[in-house]
Amino acid sequence: METKQKKTTSSKEEIVQETPQEKPPVKKKKMTQAAWDKWVRQCIISVSPDVWGTHTSEVSHETDVLTDIKRMPLVVMLDTPTLDYLFRNPSRLSHNARLVLNEEDMKCIVCSETIMEWAEKIRSGHYLISKENSFFEKVLDRFELLISTSTMDVYQKYIDLKALSSIDVSWEANNDEVVTTRLNVDERPTRMIAAHALTLGVTIVSPDLRYNAYKKDGLKVIW
Repeated sequence: METKQKKTTSSKEEIVQETPQEKPPVKKKKMTQAAWDKWVRQCIISVSPDVWGTHTSEVSHETDVLTDIKRMPLVVMLDTPTLDYLFRNPSRLSHNARLVLNEEDMKCIVCSETIMEWAEKIRSGHYLISKENSFFEKVLDRFELLISTSTMDVYQKYIDLKALSSIDVSWEANNDEVVTTRLNVDERPTRMIAAHALTLGVTIVSPDLRYNAYKKDGLKVIW
């Protein structure tokens, strides 16, 4: 009498194990404009006058209005005052800045030095906000900005830049008198952001005329 043997799996057979499918990330619901404006108002406690030292630059700025879409860069870097204006007071952005930032295919980045400069102002009490652990993440997410961290190349560029330590800016006062002020361009945030932009080969969006000192190194600035 024949007996039936239990069928065993050969060691040569591949045993395919089913792996659970990964769930797609839950997309955060974006705040309405009204809710965002309310959050901004509740978030800001006080900001020191001319916290970024750009008042002189803004009153003396000569604007070359962008009209040709072909002249626009593909990627721009927002410096600290531009990022703050975008967050806190968009009406302070120039015509060119709004034109660039509203361009649908524009890639906008922020370097780590900008976040550090803003964080230092908050830490020192010049830019007081309510306790908000995700402050920077909320700002970056709201405007779909990408953070670019500093690399060894950026630090080397920071060392190698041969810009002047100061530049003179002039503007016409109400009594038709020409006023001239000297600006220090060698402060770390300005020099570091310039070095980062030059390393990546991108244009900076900024009202700060101190970046003019780095134009001979190839730096491009829009305001």
